[in-house]
Amino acid sequence: MEFTLSFVWSLLQQLLIWGHLLLVVVFAVRVIMRRLPVGVSLAWLLVLVLLPYVGVGLYLLFGERFLGVKRAGRTVRLKQAYLHTRRNGLDNQRQNWHNHHPASRALARLEYHTSGIPPLGGNRVDFLQCAPNIIAALVADIKHAKQFCHLEFYIWQSGGLVDRVVEALLAAAARGVQCRIMLDAVGSSGFFSSSDINRLQVPNIAITKACPIRFMPWQLARYDLRNHRKTVIIDNRVAYMGSFNLVDPAHFKVTAGVGQWIDMMARIEGPTVPMFDGVFRWYWNVETGEELPLLDRDIECHDSPALLQVAPSGPDAAKESILSALLQAIYAAVDSVDIVTPYFVPGEALEQALKIAARRGVTVRLIVPAKVDSFLVRHASHSYFSGLLESGVEVYTYSAGLLHTKAVVIDSALAFFGTVNLDLRSLWLNFEMTMIIYDRATAAELGGLLDGYRADADALSLNTWRKRSGVARFFENITHLFSPLI
Repeated sequence: MEFTLSFVWSLLQQLLIWGHLLLVVVFAVRVIMRRLPVGVSLAWLLVLVLLPYVGVGLYLLFGERFLGVKRAGRTVRLKQAYLHTRRNGLDNQRQNWHNHHPASRALARLEYHTSGIPPLGGNRVDFLQCAPNIIAALVADIKHAKQFCHLEFYIWQSGGLVDRVVEALLAAAARGVQCRIMLDAVGSSGFFSSSDINRLQVPNIAITKACPIRFMPWQLARYDLRNHRKTVIIDNRVAYMGSFNLVDPAHFKVTAGVGQWIDMMARIEGPTVPMFDGVFRWYWNVETGEELPLLDRDIECHDSPALLQVAPSGPDAAKESILSALLQAIYAAVDSVDIVTPYFVPGEALEQALKIAARRGVTVRLIVPAKVDSFLVRHASHSYFSGLLESGVEVYTYSAGLLHTKAVVIDSALAFFGTVNLDLRSLWLNFEMTMIIYDRATAAELGGLLDGYRADADALSLNTWRKRSGVARFFENITHLFSPLI
């Protein structure tokens, strides 16, 4: 009996070993044939080898940007309406680029060929800081809504200032305004599982989950492909977009030890507003199966400030589309590159672009929070600091809270603003929203706001940074190996 059990156990061990080897070979070939960025491929190969069976499971869950057969089918059908919109003349608009940054025209062409959305002039942009100001402006616009309110957020958490938005939406719905709310299934899971959602279950208010988690591949197979956008459109008259989740910072993640979250939103009026709404309607149709028209009126284009371009990105779009735009802008910088981002895990291409810019005399300034709510991201971010500082990049740490604003300003004349963090998750995986600002005055205004953040931050010294503990260095180097997957 003992011999039999020993033989069975030995046979089982052999089967497990050979089974793991077979799975590693099969999935390693899969990784190699997909021609991912070298760092991503090597990281996945390391995970597959070092974590028997677990590595294979992780790859099945997180290894590929697969959105599901049903979503793909809906997207194909939507493209017919999308192409009809382009045929109606939006791709024939012309702008006078003479007074804009020299990189603007090529950048606008790149983004247009990626998303099909042209740059449009004649807009007005106001940047709103701090939650009370953002909520007050949003509530005021909802109170004047006559046709529809479209809201899209990664996180919605009731309580505090957010209750004012809820009351405004209920009042709008009561007077016949159609309100549609699209919230990320994971980011807003607390809201969906709470009793707070019941208050909004009234006529004229529709709520849907973005990227719901299911285990059938024809629906959605990846947990970490998230809708990270924060956008509000009201009557195609005004739009809001930026980094602000619909939360009251005084009540949000108060035990995380990072302080209150500090955000910025842009309030936009003008021809660009329907472009934001068209993107919202597209993804609403994908998630619900409805057939809302992407544009409900003709767009009037103006050859005047502020010239803006809506740049949605995500796993259903061209690979690394927003990364390509950022790289083009940074390589075109002449005087300065100013960046603020809460999560900084840039990857090799973006890291090299920043280093090269600094080495050729461009002033490159990076502002990050001193504390973030992710252990892995914190150490992975720190692993890049030494190389950047050695290249002449100025790194500033902000301690007055978790600085959550995301913006890049080039030469005080060209800017990116929205939801994209400079980490590989935002650049590759999440559904994100960026507004490219070609108007010099608006870009300079945003740059001035970043100057305000920097004035309240501490500059990192290379000599001081080199004196950090060996334990910190170890964790940084370990997390750096896996940074392409974070």
